Parts: sequence; structure tokens; C-alpha cells
Amino acid sequence: MKVSHSADLPLITLPNSALTGVQLTNDKDYAKFTSYEARIPAETTVALRSPDSEQSVHIYYCISGKGKCVEAGSQNQRKVCPDTVVALSSDVTYELTVSAEGGMRLFVVYYPDAQVVYRSLAVVRSLSEVVGNDRDIDWGGGHSRRYLIKQDGFPLGIHNVWVYPKTSVRLSYMNHIEDVYYIAGKTTLQWQDTSGEWVQATTKTDGENGTNYLMNMHDCHVLQNHDKDAYCICIFDPVLKGNENHKFTEDGFSGYEA
Repeated sequence: MKVSHSADLPLITLPNSALTGVQLTNDKDYAKFTSYEARIPAETTVALRSPDSEQSVHIYYCISGKGKCVEAGSQNQRKVCPDTVVALSSDVTYELTVSAEGGMRLFVVYYPDAQVVYRSLAVVRSLSEVVGNDRDIDWGGGHSRRYLIKQDGFPLGIHNVWVYPKTSVRLSYMNHIEDVYYIAGKTTLQWQDTSGEWVQATTKTDGENGTNYLMNMHDCHVLQNHDKDAYCICIFDPVLKGNENHKFTEDGFSGYEA
């Protein structure tokens, strides 16, 4: 388990040098994807594209702020607001313009793209397009709203996850690597470190910052939510088929089948 708090991290230039922010996970923690939080000032236009030095699937989750995005060379604009996902393959670039009302926070993921199957893909999807249909799964401790599932063609899944108050669940994803970025609420995660000792960390969310947990060793962990709703952005590698759910028992840790 790798834990990071965005408030404690230095401001950097992202691999796409049009963006600045903080790095939440790196390729030493897990080789297949890296994650960041980008901050974009109001009335700014930036290119949403692959990193400068490599071709990657690139995915953006709007945490706060408003704007519009459009594919380069196109006139078909889409609104971007909180809980909107923009997912693009390496050969697709969108231009994002942030409104004058204030800056934007984006959760950003890069996944090196060497496979032709992921070419020329573009998804812009809002939370309202996911809630209440077969992408909205009651997982037992809340709801998992799945923006990207296997049929969308991307190698990663990205979800908005709502955790009910006073929830305690035992989880372990032996067939997936999970990255979780808490953006609201207060939760505590407990897990075993490499020595076998149980350790814990509590989220720090304040409307401007969040806490990231990377389960890079398929960590068995206990998720405990406190007295209010909590919300997080979840990345799953590989992507889920879409209908996976948990089977909780008193003595085991629940995960998803491959």
C-alpha cells in the first residue's frame, strides 16, 4: 500500500507539460499507470494529450470547476463539470477551456499505450449518464458508478464510488490493482505492511486536497467510513466487465474475479 496526501506533495509539471499539479503515484510503485492531480487556472485553455515523451491512454476526472472540451479540429463541444470523465486513446487530443468562474481540479491517469486495440477512442461521460443504470452498482457499502467498463475498449476502469456512513468492509483485489483517490469525507484504511504488522491511515479531504491509496501489492485492507458520506475516484487495472460485485463474509476479504 502506498499512501499520499496531495497537500503534502510538491507542485510539478506533469508528463503532458501543458499541465501542472502533484504526482500521486509513480512507475516505481506500479509500472502500468501513474496518477496525478492537475490544477488549471480559470480562463485557461490546455491540450489534453499524451505525455510529451510517450504515447499513453490518458484519462481525466473533473473534481471541481467548469469548462468545455472539444476534439482538436472539431466543433463538437462537450461540457465539463464536477464528476465528468474524459477518456482518450493516445492518438486523440482534446482542448479543454476552463470557465471564468474559477479554476479546475482534474484527477489524471496515464497508461502506456502500445496496443492497436486502444486507438482512436474518446469518451466524455457525466455522472448523470451513469447513475441509475447498469453501470451503477450497489456494492454493499455504497454505490460504484462505472464510467469505463470493458466494452468501452480502454485497459483501465474508472469509477465514482460513494461510501455510506458508518461502513466497515474487508476488501482485497487479488485479480486487480486498485488506486483510490478520496475527494470528500473521512475514512480510515487498515492493512498489513511488509512485516505483517497492521497499520492505518486516515483520509485528509478539505475541498482542495485529497488522499490517495495505491493497493500495489493486492493489499488486504479494512475500509472504515466515519459519520458522513465519503466519495472517491477508483482506478481498476484491468478494467472490469461492469457487473462485478462483492460477496462479504465475516472472516474473509472480498474482491472481484478476473
